[in-house]
Amino acid sequence: MKTVRPLHSLAFVGILGVLMSLAGAPNAITPPPVALGALAGPGATTFLVAGDSITAAGSKNVSAGHIGATSWINYVNPPGAIPRLGWRGGWALGGAQSGDMSKALRHGSADTLVILAGTNDLAKQTPYPVIARNLMTLTRIVSTTTVVISSVPPRDDAVAATLDYNRFLELLAADEGWVFVDASAGLRTSEGMFKPGLSDDGVHPNLAGAAILGHAIGEALTDIPLHAIGPIGPATT
Repeated sequence: MKTVRPLHSLAFVGILGVLMSLAGAPNAITPPPVALGALAGPGATTFLVAGDSITAAGSKNVSAGHIGATSWINYVNPPGAIPRLGWRGGWALGGAQSGDMSKALRHGSADTLVILAGTNDLAKQTPYPVIARNLMTLTRIVSTTTVVISSVPPRDDAVAATLDYNRFLELLAADEGWVFVDASAGLRTSEGMFKPGLSDDGVHPNLAGAAILGHAIGEALTDIPLHAIGPIGPATT
């Protein structure tokens, strides 16, 4: 089992109101500029990423610090505030499966590795044991104290499979000592589909959806005291 710094459960007090406001005004959202290695505030948490199009958002050079407007990375820090999180690179590409990530990610150092992977594995029906091995490989490539694995956003054409996959991720994280963050909770209806206005194709978050996803991941990275292992559920009031 991989040894990581343990974490407390989170109490996401007040986040739902922020998420609802983001979802209600998609046209008003403008992603703040993000630069690889940008100066963060004192005591900021640094993170690396491994992902697919939901992270890259059209970019083919994430490792060099280039991401698209609908990448969740744009939204981990609240606009106008001193950055609490510093992005330190990683790898992501549209269409990538977990196996592609495990081959392409290069060594790097940060406080946390954030993995958002599996949407394309689901489409290709990659067996769960294979995905698990690929994700474990990712955690051995980089030097971090914490591994955070996020739920994947809804797929309106594969609702049951996506919900089942997210349950698999939560169990895997518990087994490996990682932190599971249900960052996609704010994107889903009770039936497991995208909430209206948060995706243009039923697979990828749009600008409004990316803001919700990034805010949830940012809150998790910033506000979890690193003391006790445990999954992090959706925001509650």
